[in-house]
Amino acid sequence: MENEMKTPKNGEELRKLSRKNPSLAFKFLSNNNDAWNEIAKNDPFDSADTLEEFEPEEAGGLLLSLPVDISIKIFESLRPRAIIEIVQNLSSDIVEQIFSEMDTEDVVDVFERSTVDEAEDLLEILNKSTKLVINKRLAYPRNSVGRLMSEEVAKISTGLTVKEALEELKSLHTSVEDIVYVYSVDKNNILSGVVSFREIVFANESELIENVMICNPIYINPSSDQEEAARLIKQYELLALPVVDKNNKLIGQATISTALDVIQTEIAEDFSQSFGAGAEETIFTPLQKSIKLRLPWIAVNMGLAFIVSWLIAQFDETIANDALLAALMPVVALVGGNSGAQSLAIVIRALARNDISDARVMEVIGKQSLIGIINGIFIGLFSFILLTVSGLNSYSLALSISVFGNIFIGNLFGSSIPLILKKLGFDPALASNIFLTLITDIVGFAGFLGIALLLI
Repeated sequence: MENEMKTPKNGEELRKLSRKNPSLAFKFLSNNNDAWNEIAKNDPFDSADTLEEFEPEEAGGLLLSLPVDISIKIFESLRPRAIIEIVQNLSSDIVEQIFSEMDTEDVVDVFERSTVDEAEDLLEILNKSTKLVINKRLAYPRNSVGRLMSEEVAKISTGLTVKEALEELKSLHTSVEDIVYVYSVDKNNILSGVVSFREIVFANESELIENVMICNPIYINPSSDQEEAARLIKQYELLALPVVDKNNKLIGQATISTALDVIQTEIAEDFSQSFGAGAEETIFTPLQKSIKLRLPWIAVNMGLAFIVSWLIAQFDETIANDALLAALMPVVALVGGNSGAQSLAIVIRALARNDISDARVMEVIGKQSLIGIINGIFIGLFSFILLTVSGLNSYSLALSISVFGNIFIGNLFGSSIPLILKKLGFDPALASNIFLTLITDIVGFAGFLGIALLLI
């Protein structure tokens, strides 16, 4: 088995070797150029994963040993940050050639992940025509459909028979890589219908396209948010979604693979943002940018923590006289925070799936709050019994009331915070966990001490 790993025969074996032992994988590829060419040609996806395990200059050298057409396929499979780092080790001529042949949406993705300086350096390298295409795409709003759409679409003229349409499609074979849907347009390129490639193939050749296509299809504007495109593709179970301009002219399409990328990215961004990390940050994000994205939220967290500390300080005499109270405070805050985080996760996921309409907002908050009340009763009783059995009877009632209250508050605000942020026009996941933690800490610490002061 070890020998097989040292002499990979395909892309998957090479990827596994590079993740386990990058130096050994690089040595193998450097000494076996023919094998590297064959693997890269047959499996550009695993080959791209392999290159990402190497240093940028090493990856650049291996790419230079490949034919340009194979390098382009690998570049299109690399992560944007990896591309940015690798091109710094390639000549301007090679970079210009690769970028001019890559799909426009892949190049745009690279620019979106670049810093201002990196983007300017790349633009200087590109030729005029490529630069114009990229600037046109970047003119669309960030995270809009216009930035991710593919301009390669199969379209035919209106009024054709199925036989005539097939003849037109044969001429498109070299320019359109993946034909999923075929769009019918008039002489002004205005979208009139859509038909699946399968329907055209199996329809009667004498049948008019108008009789087998879907008229007035679902479409989207290039300025619309990428999430809306993903939602429409999922809702209507589409393989692709036509993109039209304000005059209803067909300019591209958003595919299901693009929708999956958007959904995956949005889930990751929501998770990161709920904890105050940058929405765009990944493990490949440059150090300086990561610090810039995180530092403000850490500072906000620090400021909010001082509020909690100030509230606790108001009970300094109470804590000084009874140190056990200080030991029990984190229990109340912890269970409230965890319970609230459960509601937070459920609501953020529902918002991402577009499951919460305006009419259902109060229903959602009410249900999550009710869950908090019921769970609070059970956990409050459990804490009461636990302290009583432990011989801490005098603390039982205060702790159980505080636990009940904080679980209820956690669920109430865990479901409310994302909905409030959305109503205000912010991302529902924007540091939701930080605000929730502040509330459950205040109720958990100050609330427990206040109740204990009254009952003990």
